Amino acid sequence: MKILIPTDGSIYSSNAAKVAGKIALEHDYELIILHVVPSKGFSRKTWQKNGAEQVISTIVDILVNTGCDRDKIKTIIEDGNAPEKIVEVAEDMSVDRIIIGTQGKNGLKKLAGSVTGKVLQISDILVLVVPPNYTITQFKI
Repeated sequence: MKILIPTDGSIYSSNAAKVAGKIALEHDYELIILHVVPSKGFSRKTWQKNGAEQVISTIVDILVNTGCDRDKIKTIIEDGNAPEKIVEVAEDMSVDRIIIGTQGKNGLKKLAGSVTGKVLQISDILVLVVPPNYTITQFKI
């Protein structure tokens, strides 16, 4: 099973990585960690590009601590629009599943849309969304 784990450096991404790691260990797996840095405009910050390696490294460490083999983990840093890049990379890499965290926004923030929501709208690949209050002790395959 080939799994894409998009990360933005948040605790929600860390939770998704833990779930992805547990699922991966039940299969012959390849894990792909993706961090997307905004490509232009006011939303792009220098520290985002410079910190991308650290964001990726944190997720790699989580997966290794879950029991995953470091040699089965690929990392990718891309510039662009996060939802579009996530789906593009998923398609290009022929992944079986995208495992992504969510903040569980509601109200006005939910109406504005989230990266996870947009990925769900545009992806033809199975997306597993890990809710914000999910704990790994609840995990069952």
